[in-house]
Amino acid sequence: MKAKVLISFSDNVNKVIQQEGKVIDLTEERFEEIMAANENLIEAVQVEDDSPEFPKHTGGGHYELSNGDKVKGKDAAIIAQDEIDESVD
Repeated sequence: MKAKVLISFSDNVNKVIQQEGKVIDLTEERFEEIMAANENLIEAVQVEDDSPEFPKHTGGGHYELSNGDKVKGKDAAIIAQDEIDESVD
């Protein structure tokens, strides 16, 4: 699950300082542990969409678009994806 850090705190289990405003991945159990210690440190957040973002980098300067086309070059891929997105709207 994802949680937003409301107040910076030292996460002794993961040995890191969790910074205010950061969204972190936690197990349900770890979320409950932190909430039990201080319910003002974090809050659960909903993930809006797990679908991949496009254009998706596939390596070597190549990108895949949401329609399955492959494009070389980041700028060209962004322009092509914008055209796809506009045609769907």
